[in-house]
Amino acid sequence: MLTPARRTAIALLAALLLASTCPGLATAAPPAQGQTVHVVQAGETLFRIAQAYGVTVDDIVAANGLADRNVIHVGQQLVIPAAGAATAPPVSPPATYSTDYIVQPGDTLTLIAQRFNTSVEAIAQANSIVNPNLVVVGQLLAVPVPQGAPPPPSQTVTHVVQPGETLARIALRYNTTAWAIAQTNDLSNPNVIFVGQRLVIPTPKDDEIALLPPFAGLLFEPATVTQGQTVAVTVSTDREVTLSGTFGGRLVRFIGEGGSYWALVGVHAMVQPGLYPLELTAVDANGHATRITQDVLVTAGDYATDYITLPPDKLALLDPELVRQEQERLAAVFGVYRPEKLWSGLLQAPLKDLRLTSPFGSRRSYNGGPANSYHAGTDFGAAQGTPVYAPASGVVVLAEALAVRGNAVILDHGLGVFSGYWHLSGIAVDVGLPVAPGSLLGYVGTTGLSTGSHLHWELRVGEVPVDPMQWTSQIFP
Repeated sequence: MLTPARRTAIALLAALLLASTCPGLATAAPPAQGQTVHVVQAGETLFRIAQAYGVTVDDIVAANGLADRNVIHVGQQLVIPAAGAATAPPVSPPATYSTDYIVQPGDTLTLIAQRFNTSVEAIAQANSIVNPNLVVVGQLLAVPVPQGAPPPPSQTVTHVVQPGETLARIALRYNTTAWAIAQTNDLSNPNVIFVGQRLVIPTPKDDEIALLPPFAGLLFEPATVTQGQTVAVTVSTDREVTLSGTFGGRLVRFIGEGGSYWALVGVHAMVQPGLYPLELTAVDANGHATRITQDVLVTAGDYATDYITLPPDKLALLDPELVRQEQERLAAVFGVYRPEKLWSGLLQAPLKDLRLTSPFGSRRSYNGGPANSYHAGTDFGAAQGTPVYAPASGVVVLAEALAVRGNAVILDHGLGVFSGYWHLSGIAVDVGLPVAPGSLLGYVGTTGLSTGSHLHWELRVGEVPVDPMQWTSQIFP
């Protein structure tokens, strides 16, 4: 049994040990009459305690003689140097909003806090920073900014590329365009960036048109818009709207809801490189319409020229009137819009074995004439009778013999996306038949305007022929 003297000695020893391990407790001044005392609870920080009482962390540190502002202990009693009695209700922290900031060379939390009219403690708390004296260049910080605070001065922002990022998504984050970032950083290929690469984000100029509410974001994928390619356009809004648009004068049909909308745009293979307007109109529930225009740079595709010599018995198929009649027949098919998406994921190749003989977009000269036309599909060489398969789900909307394209099949994949198969030796489907990926469509041949057994595979988006091979490597929504 412990004697009273031994109990007293043990209690004194425990108090000395506690004082030596918790200097903040040992040096805290006793509360004066009328001061508030706060007992630290599990999970609390000085920043949260200071916010609750409407004081600063520095005030509490000074009042309690704390040696380390980052170390407090459960059960510790802190003097709160706030005016009023201990029963005064806690003061609510000021309303804030958060903005992202990437740490630049020479930055400190103090400088960042001054730039955004906030405090070091607020930034440290928002980002769970244990040591406010240590930030890393390229580090992404959420900066809480008091409502009503003046905006920070304009500055050059540098973004460090993270795994999985694309230029298009970086542009969306900073409310700019992939082309603007590519120009600012002199990128020869905007589709190629690497992890750790530092990109200067351009600051909008006074004469640039910013996104107006309800528009909140605009994304192009791929980032570089090239002749003959398909581009997915994603638009986000801060409310439910009805969204429509045009690109280069062509209608762009958007689908989606709840502030997230997307559309596919086919870029013609013969369009002149340059800037083309994407015009967007959003109509909200009150009938208020907002229109914005975003200039989109179309770059030249890397297309060669094919010089084709036709035998005499095929020359008649170049007759302009014959070509016009067939174009009208196809326009009637491609002009029907099915408001549902039937395809899913990547498109499969229509043949089991691929032997490319003529790529999409190549300029074409027939019998020495001018190269004023282009190849609207991709040709694969194959023996006559080779099976041709559907690359994706769809519905057969044409299955007949055409003069120029020979025996032909067209599939409607929904949302203005069609695929065509020309020069077949035989057709294995009927109009109206739904097909799945891998369904038999017909057989390779050399009917129509053809100089040898092959399959011409064509893809159209919004009635514009585009490169079908892009769809075998890029998933569209």
